[in-house]
Amino acid sequence: MLNHPIQKKSNVRWVVAFMMWAAIAINYIDRTVLSAAAPYITEEFNLTAGQMGIIMSGFFWSYALLQLPSGWAADKYGQKKTLGFAVVWWSVATALTGLAAGFKSLLGLRVALGVGEAAAYPSNAGIAAKWFPKKERATVAGIFDSGSKFGGAVAMP
Repeated sequence: MLNHPIQKKSNVRWVVAFMMWAAIAINYIDRTVLSAAAPYITEEFNLTAGQMGIIMSGFFWSYALLQLPSGWAADKYGQKKTLGFAVVWWSVATALTGLAAGFKSLLGLRVALGVGEAAAYPSNAGIAAKWFPKKERATVAGIFDSGSKFGGAVAMP
C-alpha cells in the first residue's frame, strides 16, 4: 500500500486568471490610446484623414492575420512563453511609437503592435484549458475577456 499525502487544492489558478485579465486590459489600453491622440498626431505630422485611417487599420490587419499563427505558436512553444514574448513585443512597439517620425514609421509600429497583441487571446485560451477544470473555463474566459472592456474604458480618459 502506497502512502500518498492528500494535497490541498490550490487557488493559485485565480492569480493566473487575474494575470490573464491584466494582460488583456493592457493589450486594449495599448491599442486604444492612439485614437485619443489621433487629432494631435494628424496635426503634428500633417497627415490626411486617409493616412490616419490606414495607420489605425494597420494594427487590425496584422492582428487579424496573426491570430491563427499565434495560436499555433502558443500550442507549439507553450502559452506562457508565447504570451510573455508577445507582451514584451507589444510593449516595445508601444514604447517605440513615441519615436515615430511620420506616416511610414507610425504605420510600421502599428503593424508591429498588432503582431504582438495577436497572441494574447490564443495564449489565454490555452492557459485556461490547462489551468482550469472544465466547469470553470467559461468563468475564467469571461474574467480575462472583461479586461478588454476595462482596458478600452480607461484608455480614453
